[in-house]
Amino acid sequence: MRDNEIEMMTQPLVTEEGFLNEACMNELAAAIEKMPPTYERLANEPEWSTPIFINYREIVGYFAHWAVRNIRGDDPLFPPGLEKMVGLLTTIIRPKFTITSEGWANLTLCEINKMLHDALWEEPIFISWNDSDVVAGWLDLHALLHNVCISIRNEKRESDRFNEQFDRENPA
Repeated sequence: MRDNEIEMMTQPLVTEEGFLNEACMNELAAAIEKMPPTYERLANEPEWSTPIFINYREIVGYFAHWAVRNIRGDDPLFPPGLEKMVGLLTTIIRPKFTITSEGWANLTLCEINKMLHDALWEEPIFISWNDSDVVAGWLDLHALLHNVCISIRNEKRESDRFNEQFDRENPA
């Protein structure tokens, strides 16, 4: 399959009796499993491959935000070990933010997503959040990491929009 080619499902979603087709679900699960991570899929997108000036606290803050926000229901209110994961993530990524002593770096959204993936993907506490016995409804860990980058992207878009409007309304 080429990069831009869409792979079509071969099995119908429902059986002739109107039930969910298990063969289709298996095919869908296999397709999802084969899907490359966000940092590979979006590597050629300008918005995802252009470096931005960012502080490590923005990344860690959005990580905690989405870890709490993505939980379905009220049990638990936040994933177990969240504080430990926030501390671990900070410890791992902080050394990469060296432009100023306050912790800034120029990174692309793909680099941020990969950095998060590399820092967290083997951590047992983080992986446990994907278990419905640990977090009711479980957390989609790929979505959590992607949402961190989406939030950073949206904040950058809003900042750019504000700056453009300000410049228009306040010519030099």
